[in-house]
Formats: sequence, C-alpha cells, structure tokens
Amino acid sequence: MRAVALLRGINVGGVRVPMAELQGLLADAGYANVKTLLASGNVLLDADGKPADVAQRLEKLVGERFAYPARILVVPIEEVAAAVDGYPFEAADDLHSYVVFTEDAATTAELAAEAAQLPEGDRVAASGSLLYWSVAVGSTLDSPFGKLLAKKRAPFTTTRNIRTLQKILAAG
Repeated sequence: MRAVALLRGINVGGVRVPMAELQGLLADAGYANVKTLLASGNVLLDADGKPADVAQRLEKLVGERFAYPARILVVPIEEVAAAVDGYPFEAADDLHSYVVFTEDAATTAELAAEAAQLPEGDRVAASGSLLYWSVAVGSTLDSPFGKLLAKKRAPFTTTRNIRTLQKILAAG
C-alpha cells in the first residue's frame, strides 16, 4: 500500500525530528520508497498491513529513535486524494483550508458535535473520519475550533492544510 504517515507535533515544542534521519530510519526498517515532505511530519512510504497496524509500528520505531511519545496516523494515498477532492468549502486567499484527520468516525462525530456548539466563525464539516475546516487567515490558533482542537488531547487528531496535501499527492 502506498500511504502517507502523518506525524503529529514534530519540530515544535522541543520535539526535533530531522527529516533526513526520519527517512533513513524508515528505509532501514524495511519500508520502501520512503520520501519525507516539508518539516512538519509528512512521510510517503510503501507498507504492508492495515494502516492502524503500520501506524503502531511506526510510533514505536520513531518514538524510540527520537525519544518522544510519537503519534502517527497512516492514511492510504487514495484516501488522501479523496479528502482533497471532497473539500466542501470554497477556496479564498483570506481563508485557510484544512483537513483534520482522526483515528475513527466516533472521534470525528464527537468533534463535529462540539464544533456545532461553538460561536460562529469557523466552518466545520464531518465526513467519515475526517473533518473539513475553513478559517480566516491569521486566526487558526485563536479561532473557536482551533482552540477546541488544541484542548482536546484525548482523541488523536492531526491537521493538514489542503496545499500541503496537494504537495504530498504530487510527490506520491
């Protein structure tokens, strides 16, 4: 399976994971066609097995090597493409377009329900185990939904800008 490993919270808050070292680690561990993109934890790779099982192996490997509690979601490349194609909001220069990846549809539903109770400002839509999010440029961390994601540490989520996902797909 060609997949994207989405690492959460690296190269921020004191967690330093050099992309060249990460690429070498995964290649040495037997993953094929490993390619890192940007310094924000995006890795293309070929892997055998279910995405959740691959993620668990990667978390152990990366966590041990870089000495932090790694959290990783593995998403088949076709699902990344479908996420980009399914983005429901209009694109505009004054908006950031995000996809929030979660571990399961229950987490997505919980976050979507909480987002519906927030004051106006952000646009959020759920689809399977994804949340689509549109927010004004410069407001990501201060927006109602941004604050919700920052405080909700129990369910695992990781967020990517649509432009980043498009770069991943182009490199795939």
